[in-house]
Amino acid sequence: MSSTHEHNYALQQVRYFTAEDLEANRKGQYSQAQLDRFKNERDFIQQSSGKYEKKGWLISLIFGAFLLFFAVVLYFLGVVDMFQNMLGSLFLPVMAGLCFLAALFVFVIAPRSYQSTVDMYKSMGTPMEQKPLGAIQTIEARARAYESRAGLDRNLHSVSSRVSYVLEMDSIKFLITESLMKLVEDKRLYRVYCVNDGGAWLLLSMETLE
Repeated sequence: MSSTHEHNYALQQVRYFTAEDLEANRKGQYSQAQLDRFKNERDFIQQSSGKYEKKGWLISLIFGAFLLFFAVVLYFLGVVDMFQNMLGSLFLPVMAGLCFLAALFVFVIAPRSYQSTVDMYKSMGTPMEQKPLGAIQTIEARARAYESRAGLDRNLHSVSSRVSYVLEMDSIKFLITESLMKLVEDKRLYRVYCVNDGGAWLLLSMETLE
């Protein structure tokens, strides 16, 4: 195990945070570089979220086309005729019910779910003036760093098959970079400075205590 000074110096060399960031965080403050980074991230979300707005019709079109293709395949495979023979006089009411549920999904549920996701993403870009950053939190605990194949977003929800890197401190998880993950020593005692932003825990800086 390297010395405290050597390890803390090495942590800053991965460029996840700087000495200025750490010094400001120790005082319960954000460095100017951190404030600028958060502002730029929120500005980017505000600018990019517009291209996802009012696309509910496209979601309906995609799901509608898929369901129609699926229905045509079932028809040519003889599945529809098979169900007609099985259900007899109930076939038409059952098909009407299925068509109603399909239309409900295509024209109501799918576009509303999509818009809800867009609204959640857009809220992450609320200007700093309207939604200031929360107070900096401090956690002291034994660390565990690992890679996840789940492909996690900032809220630690699985979104793809890409590799994500996670730092776990006292049951709280942070997304970090690969270089920082490789440097963090499991079960070593660290102090991390972090903030809960919109339900997601974000790592600001860290230092070892031993």
